[in-house]
Amino acid sequence: MLDNVVLGSGVTIPHPALVNLYGCTIEADTKIGTFVEIQKNVFIGARCKVSSHTFICEGVTIEDEVLWDTG
Repeated sequence: MLDNVVLGSGVTIPHPALVNLYGCTIEADTKIGTFVEIQKNVFIGARCKVSSHTFICEGVTIEDEVLWDTG
């Protein structure tokens, strides 16, 4: 993980070596799956789940309590 990444309390990333985060904000109690890339200026709200093999491009906002699934 790089500088400028803000993680809220309780954020779960089971396999951090398999996740790329760049200048994003992830709010409390959100779960990030494996093989995920989240680019800069992305905001992910609280209590979300980002499924594995997901790419979230720059500037996206995901509100609270959202399941983001690419399947």
